[in-house]
Amino acid sequence: MDKERLRKSQSRVATKMRERDYEILSVFIINTLEQAGEAGVTLHDLVQKAQQKFNSNFQGNVSWYLLEVKYDLELRKIITKTITPQREQIIKLNSDTDKKWWFN
Repeated sequence: MDKERLRKSQSRVATKMRERDYEILSVFIINTLEQAGEAGVTLHDLVQKAQQKFNSNFQGNVSWYLLEVKYDLELRKIITKTITPQREQIIKLNSDTDKKWWFN
């Protein structure tokens, strides 16, 4: 079954993401953030790590799918994002550990 991840605009139609791809990327994001600890990870570093790991065997644009999953995890309050004065996004796990494994 496909989960729909929508980002609406006038020029874009709804795009579907396979549930398996969503779970792979969400586990990747959470594991990466767990390894980073309290310092978190910059969005730039997260995207680069995902591209290195998944570009060779992932169908579609890994960066786009990663950003969609990241946005969904933010909405579910599993991860948080802060912006530095240099306009860099720092992503961290939400301190409420009960929420981070919602998809298991």
